[in-house]
Amino acid sequence: MWDKKFLQLFSHLGVPDHMLKRSFTGFSAHWNKIKELLNHRVLPENGWDDELIRHLLLLLNYLDSDKDPFAIRIGEREGRVSTPLLRELSGDFCHGVGRSGNLTAAQPKAAGASLMQNLTNKLVLSLIQDVGMSNAKSALTVPMGTGMSIGLALKGCLDYYNISIHQKPFVLMTQIDHKSPKKGIEFIGAKVLTISGKFGKNHWAHEGVYVGQDDIERLFSSQPDKIAAIVSNCAFFAPRVPDNLKSIAKFAQKHNLIHIINDAYGIQSPRLVSLIRSAIDAGKVDAVIQSTDKCFLTPVGGAVIISPNASIIQSISNSYAGRASAAPILHLLVSLLSMGKNGYKKRIASRQKARELLESQMQELAGKYNERIFQCSNPVSCAMTLENLSIEKISQLGGYLYNLRVTGPRVINVHKNEFGSCTTKDQLPISYLVMNAAIGVEEIHIKEAINRLQKAFHQLCK
Repeated sequence: MWDKKFLQLFSHLGVPDHMLKRSFTGFSAHWNKIKELLNHRVLPENGWDDELIRHLLLLLNYLDSDKDPFAIRIGEREGRVSTPLLRELSGDFCHGVGRSGNLTAAQPKAAGASLMQNLTNKLVLSLIQDVGMSNAKSALTVPMGTGMSIGLALKGCLDYYNISIHQKPFVLMTQIDHKSPKKGIEFIGAKVLTISGKFGKNHWAHEGVYVGQDDIERLFSSQPDKIAAIVSNCAFFAPRVPDNLKSIAKFAQKHNLIHIINDAYGIQSPRLVSLIRSAIDAGKVDAVIQSTDKCFLTPVGGAVIISPNASIIQSISNSYAGRASAAPILHLLVSLLSMGKNGYKKRIASRQKARELLESQMQELAGKYNERIFQCSNPVSCAMTLENLSIEKISQLGGYLYNLRVTGPRVINVHKNEFGSCTTKDQLPISYLVMNAAIGVEEIHIKEAINRLQKAFHQLCK
């Protein structure tokens, strides 16, 4: 059908039919990719080039009402912006997504953006399933960071199970020393009961900071009728190791608790994906939150919430107040299409090699300065002790690295502030340095970071 229409459109412009047929072959090679994506709604195996992505976005863009040249726009929201630069920065999806009571509701003025949102949710779900979380059934991309997304997910689950936050105001959370998750939970009116971390040997790592099952049960038993949910953590900075997600899922199922997993950057690790998949199979997991910038190489500002229960995702969507910016959804769609499944898996494999290189390089450096690496099963980051530096020099180390233009390392000086260690100074009396091998890092970055770290040590130890 397309063949005939193509010929009819151009047949009177002086180009022979046989040439038009040949040119349509090249045209259809591009168009078929878009058509296949819209038909199957699964992330392509191989990434697209930028021009093809632009063609898709332009196609979706033309479906929004502000692109209608004959529309009379007199509402308070009509996709008006002050400068073409804003259209460019927003991808020209100026109407946003969702409606006042539902993040995924189709927007009458933004059919194109609504299609983009639904397509993005299906593509990211197909990728998450393909990298190992086959029991994830639904996904929702939200325009908020991880902490606020935990709060949104909790609110949606409370509504789904018809639980009143006034009757059950408490949420158990395994300790991670990061302010955002706690603030996200408190934002919806809940109160956090933190399950303290311990340092030592645990269920699957040689040593590390972990949360014990006995501590979870003890804290729950203190007021079981007032606790609505538990938030577990899959990944954080070493020496913190992942929670025993399988046991927590069984515990949540036994006591009928909402269970949300904070998986900020776990999708990039096959081992962490395996832990979550096992937890879903073994017990109760209502929602899992991933950061789009940490997991999918987008600008900061979005998260993906997944669940083995599609109805829970719908309830979470219904909990969002108002319309939302389309930008985080656009960013995720562009990033996914540019990588494709194969491109993303290559980045995962590259990250795993970088993690091995990071540990070996840090091990070598630690040996030079009579320090050691924590032997913990953290698949993304490594931690090195700082036992032979004075308190003052430990405090200076972060500044030295900053001046050497190394961004991202964490220096935890337990003598001045134990926050960051996920436990207490009594449990972990050792100061330490953490470095990451997250998705997108390259071997040259690892080597140069260690080189500059050695310079910092040399200056400190003069």
